[in-house]
Amino acid sequence: MRPRRPAPPTRAGEAPPTRTAAFGYSALAQAAPLLTNLVLTPYLIHRLGLDRFGVWSLILVFLATLTVLDGGVGASLARFHAYHAAHGDREGAGRLVTGSLILFVALGALVCVLCLLLGPTVVTALDVAPRLQDEARHLLLLLGPLLTFALASNSSVALLQAHARFRALAGISCGSCLFYAAAVILLVDGGQDLSLLAGLAASRYLLVTLGGLVVGARLFRVRRPWLPSRPERRDFWTYAVRMQLSGFTVFLNGEIDALVIAALLPVRYVGIYAVGHQAANALRSLPLYAFPPLLTRMTHVFAAHGIPGAAREFHVLQPRWLPLVLTYGVVTTSVVGVAVQVWLGPELALGGVVATVLLAGYALQVAFTGMRTCFVRAIGRPGLETRYSWCATAVNLVLTVPLALLFGVVGVVLATAIGITAGSAYFVVLCRRVAGLRERRLPGRWLPATALATAVALAGDLLVLGSGAHGVLPLLLAGLPVLAGLGAAALLLKPVLMADRTTEVCPDPPVKKEEAA
Repeated sequence: MRPRRPAPPTRAGEAPPTRTAAFGYSALAQAAPLLTNLVLTPYLIHRLGLDRFGVWSLILVFLATLTVLDGGVGASLARFHAYHAAHGDREGAGRLVTGSLILFVALGALVCVLCLLLGPTVVTALDVAPRLQDEARHLLLLLGPLLTFALASNSSVALLQAHARFRALAGISCGSCLFYAAAVILLVDGGQDLSLLAGLAASRYLLVTLGGLVVGARLFRVRRPWLPSRPERRDFWTYAVRMQLSGFTVFLNGEIDALVIAALLPVRYVGIYAVGHQAANALRSLPLYAFPPLLTRMTHVFAAHGIPGAAREFHVLQPRWLPLVLTYGVVTTSVVGVAVQVWLGPELALGGVVATVLLAGYALQVAFTGMRTCFVRAIGRPGLETRYSWCATAVNLVLTVPLALLFGVVGVVLATAIGITAGSAYFVVLCRRVAGLRERRLPGRWLPATALATAVALAGDLLVLGSGAHGVLPLLLAGLPVLAGLGAAALLLKPVLMADRTTEVCPDPPVKKEEAA
């Protein structure tokens, strides 16, 4: 029996996108929600007030926590959709789509019941001002539908990413964000508008879900049986449980910080933390925009060539990834505190300190674990990622209370930064022992290139801060010296990185199921 060939990546007659174009569209799709929040945050703080904005931030923390704690389904869909795409298995992709959507509806219904029963207790336990407690309880009742729509949108996104439909995904993401931003500006006018804000957020997720399913209709086929078979479920859940263990550490290393702050301090400090976390997470995410194309690519290579091919791909990509991402991390960490003050004003300088501490840890984590994460997920070994995540979590939990008592809000995020740095170092050692992945030394030009970029970026941002202007436009102006510094560093590093191209990435041969197994 002839093996099925991979599904064509594009429509008939359409030229396949280049790898650079795929990275660009993937970045645009993921950047759209971050840019939307960047624009809307000053508006919401002004319209709602810092206390009410803190309540909204707390609800978003609950949503992010429950999204992570979905049984590992959302984090696993991209890998399994990519594997089905590599074999042209549209029926398998259809079973993933229907099965995941049914599961997400059930999870949303469960959260609705829990919020109905426990909502008053949760609001009372947290330090929410009495005048805002009714709004907080109403918001909690909307958490279940929000969760269902958010998880369903992740399912549509995973389908398009796995089939390299990054251009369509970028259009859907940008369109939904434009709708959301326009609706918020037109409809949210202060006062008790938090329930309306939640409804608008849910509509954005719904637009992404429907848009992804419409655009990806040719990528899957829904036929009986509608749900994955028992062997498929067993393989999926084996993988998903490990991903959930890793995902749970994301909650412990990130979202729990906001809950600790809410329990110990007035709710406005949750808003301050949310500002710093948003800034750090946005800058951390820029290099991660390359992950969907890289994970899709590495999964296809693994399906064709097994672990040796995936390891060869890693050793081609990592020597270029590490110096560039480390330079980016040093530069952005040095300026993010200034950037937050340019964005929101000096009264939120504490949010800038939070962002600086968090981004320092994030930068090291992304640089050293990024390609390794793609590798272990592609080869079906997420347990390696789980082990390093739990190492980071253990260090974080040990340090959180003493550092929080010493330094308050900053101590909470300092424990997180130290934890993820220690976990990242363990992951490097673990991948070397288990899979033979090794790290090269940084090129000699890296230090002067990074020092030059940091000096240019910091000097330019201090000048913008000295002007006294605040808001989104001054923040965009502050980004220009950062881009100039990073551009200068890239020019200095380019000859070294190009000379390092000793091997080529594996081609795309037909895939046999026996080889993939």
